[in-house]
Amino acid sequence: MNTLSATLSNGQFNLVYNILSLGLASMLFTSIFLFVGRDRVLPRYRMAVMVSGTVTAIATYHYFRMFDNFNHAFAGMTENNPDAYNVGYRYVDWLLTVPLLLVELVAVLALARAAQSSILNRLVPAAAAMIVLGYPGDAKLDIMGIAPSVWGLLSTIPFLYILYVLFIELGKSLTKQSEAVQRKVKLLRLLLIATWGVYPITFILAMGSTGFNADQFVAREVGYSIADVLAKCLFGLVIFSIARIKSAEESADFAKTEFKD
Repeated sequence: MNTLSATLSNGQFNLVYNILSLGLASMLFTSIFLFVGRDRVLPRYRMAVMVSGTVTAIATYHYFRMFDNFNHAFAGMTENNPDAYNVGYRYVDWLLTVPLLLVELVAVLALARAAQSSILNRLVPAAAAMIVLGYPGDAKLDIMGIAPSVWGLLSTIPFLYILYVLFIELGKSLTKQSEAVQRKVKLLRLLLIATWGVYPITFILAMGSTGFNADQFVAREVGYSIADVLAKCLFGLVIFSIARIKSAEESADFAKTEFKD
């Protein structure tokens, strides 16, 4: 292995170190906020807030593991060991948290049970399939004779299906929501597109490369981490705000207590 390609510069190391630290802190303190603040919404919306807190709590654990793994692979070495950096930590995290992100979005709308079950029964398996199919591509694994680029292409099929359900099927349910809630949900859908779009872009940029490339590694870790913070922390906080809006719409006493001048 080429020593230059296997070594991060001090600036590159510090950038990834700091961005992983940012991700860890963001996930941890968002979790604390959501769990502490769950009583500031009506009981029927607390499940959505708790799921949001669970998402960031799971991510907190995995960011701790990634942070520790990154130090093990790259810290204090003239020639790093990039093969020791386990990209699987991110995919295990996404396998758990991406379906839960969709669950919290549907849960906070308090849809009729039949409509909620119908949407989740399609979104959750599609989200799991997207992550499982994407891992061999990102990890550059040739499984069953299928090239990594093909795995990446296959993972876009459930991704497009998720977008269809969110924008078409879920969109039909938004007509029963207030304008304030509709604006928030539309923001969440755009946030998912913007953040999830980072992953295929990063994957495409790395296609065709062999071995370890320091610039691509740094771009991937920084891009993934920023997208994670937005897709989990910011997403969870918007879910919390939707829960509070709907609580105020349904209870005059809640609105008077929580939103008094």
